[in-house]
Amino acid sequence: MKTFLQDSQENSRKFSQSKKPQKSETELLLDECGEVLAKLKKKNLSEREFLCELIKLMAFSIPQIPYEIWLEKCIESGDVEALNDLVFQYARNELLPGCEGGYDQCERLIHSFLALACGDMDGAKNVMTHSMPPSTNGYRFLCVMSDLVSALLWDDKKSLEPALKKARRFADSKKPINEREAVKFVLALHEKDAAAMSESLSNFCVKVARTAAPQFEKRISFFAHGLYALAHYLLPFEIFERICLPKAKNFNEIYAKRLLDGKPAQPKLYFSFPPEFDVFNQILNAPPAKTVLHQPFDGPSPNDQIRFLDHDAMVENLADEILKNQKR
Repeated sequence: MKTFLQDSQENSRKFSQSKKPQKSETELLLDECGEVLAKLKKKNLSEREFLCELIKLMAFSIPQIPYEIWLEKCIESGDVEALNDLVFQYARNELLPGCEGGYDQCERLIHSFLALACGDMDGAKNVMTHSMPPSTNGYRFLCVMSDLVSALLWDDKKSLEPALKKARRFADSKKPINEREAVKFVLALHEKDAAAMSESLSNFCVKVARTAAPQFEKRISFFAHGLYALAHYLLPFEIFERICLPKAKNFNEIYAKRLLDGKPAQPKLYFSFPPEFDVFNQILNAPPAKTVLHQPFDGPSPNDQIRFLDHDAMVENLADEILKNQKR
């Protein structure tokens, strides 16, 4: 006669034998990719419509790519190149149009700094398109930074003066400290003041650590790294190298110091999808869609003059660019 213990052990063995091995994050991702593509194919869309729908889904994080898990692996391994590739892929994903936020061009500011951080300067310039009207529809910090950084990137002297005036007013305001410190950093960059940039970058990292943000962007402040990379792009090296790096948990000193080597960044996708899912590679490898604005309301009141990002136009433009590249 079996004892209770023997019976429990036998049942446990049977359960463990029948239990399927847990899938890896990559296997789960590819399963979801297959499901997403299968659903879209059932709609009998044209090739262009198919791409537009997939771009919009990816803008809403469908499929859900395990960026946070990959980030921990990069940090643990200390592989700076892999980390930079991951930032590049994350930025490309986050800059996909289709997920409307109700703002003008400033809506894309935060993730354009991730493009700056990884060295994707062409991508950042696509986002901060030249000759945009001043940003007025959005969170104040985003509007101020969008105008100021765009003017500096394009060396647009006409728009720089009003942008500097708004930025100085913001820096002296009672807005959140992390936001003011970010603006002060760019103002100090304009003045080529390495000591002031060092102070603002350090203060920004301390204060931004206490704010709400997606885990990927909170674990390491890639916005802070974007500020540092902006200085690298715009300043003479002898000034840039005098910027002191923050001693903060959310600032990766090893990652930042790669900019001191003088080697041009050549970021690529951290994870390349297998051939049957190559359409995801094509979307993420495509340069970010250029910023397009529109005024959907036609009327005499001030509210009718508000500009918004034209997500539909940007999605279609990106799809057209991908299709054009397929034919080359």
